[in-house]
Amino acid sequence: MISLTNETDISAIECYEWSRLHGKPLSTARFKSKMSDFVVEEHLRFELSGEGAHHFLYIEKQNINTDIVVQKLMRFAEVKPTDIGYAGKKDRFAIARQWFSVQLPLLREINWSEFNDDEVTVLDSRRHDKKLRIGAVKFNHFDIRLRDLDADKESFQKRLDNVISEGFPNYFGEQRFGRDGANLTRGIDLLMKNKRLKNRNLQGLLFSAVRSFLYNHVVSERISKGLSATLLDGDFVMLSGSEKGFVVEDLDAEQSRYTDNDILLTAPLAGSRPQPMNKALTFESDCLAKYQVLIEKLANKRFNEERRALLCFPQNVTSNWHNDTELTLSFDLPKGAFATSFLREIVSLVETKTP
Repeated sequence: MISLTNETDISAIECYEWSRLHGKPLSTARFKSKMSDFVVEEHLRFELSGEGAHHFLYIEKQNINTDIVVQKLMRFAEVKPTDIGYAGKKDRFAIARQWFSVQLPLLREINWSEFNDDEVTVLDSRRHDKKLRIGAVKFNHFDIRLRDLDADKESFQKRLDNVISEGFPNYFGEQRFGRDGANLTRGIDLLMKNKRLKNRNLQGLLFSAVRSFLYNHVVSERISKGLSATLLDGDFVMLSGSEKGFVVEDLDAEQSRYTDNDILLTAPLAGSRPQPMNKALTFESDCLAKYQVLIEKLANKRFNEERRALLCFPQNVTSNWHNDTELTLSFDLPKGAFATSFLREIVSLVETKTP
């Protein structure tokens, strides 16, 4: 964990085992043994018009990150970074299919098949009248192969069914914090020393890592204290399937809606203007007391508090067993949710990457 003894002294970041909602799994499985073991497909929340200056490309990438695809598109189409859009970043070590938009002069034609190489393939191209923006994802579909699973099918399915029905902690995955927590460490350093980076995108990524850590901490504390199934007076909740929300005032009425998954409990992405009230605000403030200096510095950077659902519920989950120790899990997750946060509630993952 991070320890802040004063405004300039930050201890080394240790691996933090966030609380599990369903307890630690008894079984293990190899994960990402091959790149083809992790397949993700992005689905946008709107239909493409077929007309306009923005070329929407559905690209399959392998073993490269989203930023590298952007650089490739810039060179190929001879455009500026601001001419390119995408809805979200996808895993590097995976077969990832996602949309990009490239703005070109209206009459310019381009053969996008010539963009293909060993790392990227254009699967579809259409036109649209607006640039693709961050967050414009309806859901992501995953096909994930687990190998050397040491659980019998019945016990595995029982645990999987529990996670599907009760949800899983909506933690940000380890990739958000960078290799060995490097993004988190750099983000804290920038805040504590009031530094700025010329690369604003990188700076935003580092600050996001700090906010993600603080969010995970609150979620973990709420679960460890047995409060994830119970609303507190003043909790800020969201309507299911929406980013709109409200502060809980009538506990009895809203608890029933929460139990039925009509509303979702949230946790903070730190900044100024906290949204919960009363007992819920006290709980979150106590959780984050030792990190208050970071929250103040985020507020000074003009970050307002945002809210993110505390639990996530996977949809359309199927399991296809290839043999007694190997299966493919297929499922849909809403934008911003991490597949690894779902998987860690089912099995203990052993990651062994080979191309």
